[in-house]
Amino acid sequence: MKRLLLVGALLALLAPLQAQACSGVALAGPTGSVVGGNEDNTKTDASMWAHAATDSTYGAVYFGFYFVGLGNRLPGWYEMQGVNDQGLFYDLFSMPCGPEDASVTPTSTGPERRISEAVERTLMETCATVEEALALLHARDYASILPCVQVLLADRAGHAAVYTGDGDVVKRGPGLVVTNFNLVRPALGSYPCERYAAATRLVSWDPSPTLDRVGQVLRAARYIPEPGETGGPRYAVACDLVNNVADVYLDGDFAQRAHLDLAPLFAEGLDRMLLTELTFAASGLP
Repeated sequence: MKRLLLVGALLALLAPLQAQACSGVALAGPTGSVVGGNEDNTKTDASMWAHAATDSTYGAVYFGFYFVGLGNRLPGWYEMQGVNDQGLFYDLFSMPCGPEDASVTPTSTGPERRISEAVERTLMETCATVEEALALLHARDYASILPCVQVLLADRAGHAAVYTGDGDVVKRGPGLVVTNFNLVRPALGSYPCERYAAATRLVSWDPSPTLDRVGQVLRAARYIPEPGETGGPRYAVACDLVNNVADVYLDGDFAQRAHLDLAPLFAEGLDRMLLTELTFAASGLP
């Protein structure tokens, strides 16, 4: 599998990761809107946490890791995926850099290049729809803050899109798939992608917007490390954006899952906990 050569912010973001093989899918129809993603990394501290809703912000649940250096943000916990009480979801995907990305990547590592805003948290706290989320990412020029990353977005109404920095790809049919090539500029690298092809085939055969179907697609698109390779599947999350429930899978094992009721987390918040602390049971995925 090709390795992605990322510069600047993405070197800080994904330097530990050799196999960058995340994948995501959004499915929607008259019966629902469901979205999910596979998270691949070398890190072993995969965690979840939640911020309770306030009078001025939406409640949100996050999944992610701790990074010492990450783009323009100070060391801390980084939200790789998030879902809020309005039914909006996002997921971040590394992708090959274009030659122009070097010109927007900060070269200083000092505090003068740091930004105080965690844009992903602002997105979750203030946006309710894909349209609003795209507007925020464009207003913040997110591609200059975190180059070489595209963002999968999905909402409760069944809309989905991918922000790439080179243009937005909007879901036109019942499903949208994303992996680690730039959907607008696939010639930059990592395309064709077998994982993308496998997920796309499953979506075309059956785009039913259910947690089980998203689990099946993510299982088919997961990356299996080669012998001696560092990194691999750390977790997968599938969210039902209408019913406020989610499934979590660990380490590429889709035979077991933890089922989460998100509503109490949106209302009450949650101190950070390792995903390994969740309660898992047989998934029964066909």
